[in-house]
Amino acid sequence: MKKIITSKKAEGYIDVVVGIFAILMVVVVVLNIFQFMTLKQDLDEISGQLIETATYNGCFDSEFDERVESLQNQFFDFQVDTDAESYFNAHYKRVQLGDQMDVYVSVETYIQGLGMFRIPVTVTSHRSGISEKYWK
Repeated sequence: MKKIITSKKAEGYIDVVVGIFAILMVVVVVLNIFQFMTLKQDLDEISGQLIETATYNGCFDSEFDERVESLQNQFFDFQVDTDAESYFNAHYKRVQLGDQMDVYVSVETYIQGLGMFRIPVTVTSHRSGISEKYWK
């Protein structure tokens, strides 16, 4: 009985299995990081196009909403929040020439590869610009 307990014949197999498991977990983490980096690049592109539209028009109007819808059809669903330093006309969301405009784009995703666990991650992008339109 003592010989069976102190035998080390299967020790190498257990080390190999643990090593493979550790390598697979590292691969899953690297793939998730790559996914989040590409998602962040997409959000930066989207927010850049949206702030360009908003600053050119000097407001967050229906043309801005159409651009958001167009980009959602082109890329994926995302949430957009807008803000301005001060509004010339708050009802129409018009921003006077030279005032700062901000666009926040965010999307909620999950870390992949963890089986039944779903860990939510929110990736955001923020761009700001200066209004190029003078309202009388």
